[in-house]
Amino acid sequence: MPETELQQSVWAALERHPVCMVTMVVDGALRTRPMSGHVDRENHRLLFIVHREAALLAAALEPTALSIAVSEEDRNFYAALRCAAAAIEDRDLLARIWTPVTGAWFPGGPEDPDATLLALTPISAEIWNGPSSGVLVAFKLATAKILGRAPDLGVNATIDMR
Repeated sequence: MPETELQQSVWAALERHPVCMVTMVVDGALRTRPMSGHVDRENHRLLFIVHREAALLAAALEPTALSIAVSEEDRNFYAALRCAAAAIEDRDLLARIWTPVTGAWFPGGPEDPDATLLALTPISAEIWNGPSSGVLVAFKLATAKILGRAPDLGVNATIDMR
């Protein structure tokens, strides 16, 4: 099925900003952390190299909801994605997406036995997409105030990402 314009906007934002905020339940409490991922659009997922024994991996694989947040302030685009998680054992794929920054956490390189892949597959996304011009936003706010109605500052929608 072809992607919608809003789905394309989400994937494009993730490609431009590989570091996103990932939120999950860890030990019964919400925990949010920045994580650098690799967009694997062909397989409709984001890949993260994580520590095999870390609480993060165990928490991500719980059946509770997991979310990713991405923002592009210069474009006035924001998205919160609900995702399904899966662990993947694929050393070739891990080596292909390996970066020098990843090596800071895994001194053994791509063959480090503690390194494994966490795949997050977007299920749905709530999007806020508005005009990127500050002048236009100010104009819309002033116009709405004069006319006594709520300002039209763009799209807020929940979309299916599957």
